[in-house]
Amino acid sequence: MIAPLLILVVFLIFAALMYTRKIPALLAVPAMAVIMALVAGVPLAGVGTIVVTGASALAKVYVAVIFGALLGRVTLDTGIARTIVNFAAEFGGEQPLAVALALSAVVALLFVSLSGLGAVIMVGSIVLPIMMTIGVPRKITATMFLMAFALGYIFNIVNWKFYTQYFGVNQHQMYAYAIDLAAIDLIALLIYAFVSFRNARGYATWAVRAKEEPQARHVPAYALITPILPIVLYFAFNVDPVVAFAISAIYGALATRPAQAIQTLTAAAIRGIEDAAPAIVLFIGIGMLFTATKAPEFVAALHGLGSTQALHNPFVYVAIFGILSPLALYRGPLNPVGVGIAVFTILLSGSALPPVILVAAIMAVVQVQNVCDPTNTANVWIANFTGVQIVEITKRTLPYQVAVAVVACIVVVTSSPHLFGVQPFVAAIPAASAQELYPPGMFAGAPAARRIAVGADGSPDAQTAVPAIVETLRSAPQLQVFAQQDDPNAADCSAKQYAAYVNATSTRFTLIEGTDVDIGVQLFDCGGWEVAEWHDHAVFSQPSQQDVTQLAQRGVNRLLDWARANPQRWQNLQERGLAYAPGDPPSYYYALYKTVDGNMRAYVRAGGPAYAAGMRTDDIVDKLDGLDWWMYGTYQTQARAYDGKPHSFQLERSGSTIAVQLGTPFTT
Repeated sequence: MIAPLLILVVFLIFAALMYTRKIPALLAVPAMAVIMALVAGVPLAGVGTIVVTGASALAKVYVAVIFGALLGRVTLDTGIARTIVNFAAEFGGEQPLAVALALSAVVALLFVSLSGLGAVIMVGSIVLPIMMTIGVPRKITATMFLMAFALGYIFNIVNWKFYTQYFGVNQHQMYAYAIDLAAIDLIALLIYAFVSFRNARGYATWAVRAKEEPQARHVPAYALITPILPIVLYFAFNVDPVVAFAISAIYGALATRPAQAIQTLTAAAIRGIEDAAPAIVLFIGIGMLFTATKAPEFVAALHGLGSTQALHNPFVYVAIFGILSPLALYRGPLNPVGVGIAVFTILLSGSALPPVILVAAIMAVVQVQNVCDPTNTANVWIANFTGVQIVEITKRTLPYQVAVAVVACIVVVTSSPHLFGVQPFVAAIPAASAQELYPPGMFAGAPAARRIAVGADGSPDAQTAVPAIVETLRSAPQLQVFAQQDDPNAADCSAKQYAAYVNATSTRFTLIEGTDVDIGVQLFDCGGWEVAEWHDHAVFSQPSQQDVTQLAQRGVNRLLDWARANPQRWQNLQERGLAYAPGDPPSYYYALYKTVDGNMRAYVRAGGPAYAAGMRTDDIVDKLDGLDWWMYGTYQTQARAYDGKPHSFQLERSGSTIAVQLGTPFTT
């Protein structure tokens, strides 16, 4: 218990240091990874591995950052961004509101592919003076720019690369939600613009002449698609972000300055790396933290911290990631580029929520952080450039952006099956009472205690073995054993008249030496979960009933040997109908297996947590945590049944599609 507390203390210390700006996130995150690993019990050699391996764990992400910065520099240095902005300004004419909205659309479009403070400065240096020159008040100028920036950043490919690499989601899983979030964000921006301009007085009665600038280089119309080209390549054609950025940068350079394309790309690459350096260092630290959480010692310590089921309550989800989204400010506990990266890593490692639902929460709170956080370098620069107090930006935008986060979270909790193919909020499924530690029907009732039923698989030898099994088991003290043909997996344990069920099986093989007879003794609990089985066989020239009886007796004697070797498990099986012992890992009591038709099917203990959540034996598994199971691989999918984590499933049963979200596992 001490390791989880120490991890929490380390987290709180670094959270305070980042919150008070005593240490930047660039240094705090890798330091947190190392110290958390040490207090979790990771040996020094393992910590060294975390540093080395973690530094490159997100290499694909920060390579995408570098190539994104390359495209950003090409877009800015070739005049593409300025041409788009000027076109929008001319389109708006002399109407400040129209110009502000048109330029906001351009800013959103540009930051679909641009990122970093350098891009904010370059675009802002063009857009902000135009807005203020035509009479848009400075406070509205600054805030609308940031809201437009956040709107476009929803689809920023660098962000999506981080989500897919770090959280293991697929971009196809997030399409619909991203569009919904963008629509919510756009509505908030429009409401803010109309309310702000209505309340402004005399905003169009003055204007400042813009400083004359040298004649800009002509940019052909076909070059103006450069900023949106990577989005088309990524979302429509599944082109890797690095390749999409590279193609777009080359296209932009050739479309605007074909004779100087090499020089343009070289300069853009150098300046782009400078722009991306802070983000790269941060991603190196995040990679270390992520790698640390995968260490066995860390996983064991994090289980208690990150496996909370409270987040499966839709009201709690909306409250934390919606109403409390201002906790993303000042690098706070919901800020994914601040203290929050540790919080989200713990939640991810503990499977507190399916990854897609966790990413949806991050995307919601980021709408508050991107616009309202006074510690953002973009906010600081824009406030300084426009002459607006930075706290004024926060005050004006916070109510709108919090509303965006709240509405986005409501969309998640009400539309998860439609958006993501998962249903993580068990309160929305009345039958899924697996949030209780002991679901109804998990254990056998008092009348069934110490009663064992014995049945057979229907074969003649197995039926012959039943009386011998009953008689031999009766030799054990305090047991009531009787013959009863039943399927213990057909129903939960609430109405069972036995705590355990023994099934006799038999097979015969013809050999040169004679007939090989195999008698199996299978021990099941009251819900049909197999505890163990034993097989005894021998070769006979002419097998007799006595031979079958002797083989069955051998199997039962080995069952009783097992009972003596596992007294706690045997006692719990007799008294409660479940063979568990202290120290057993958390379990939902289901297994996955692949059938000859190529389907992945489930075997579920009747009355167990998976059964209570709605899963049944023979259900066909279509999706696991929002992805087709085959995308994980057969073995990897089957292994997830034993990891004790609350996975979500899309199942087929009798021609119907069923969404199941596991709740709390059974623990000892």
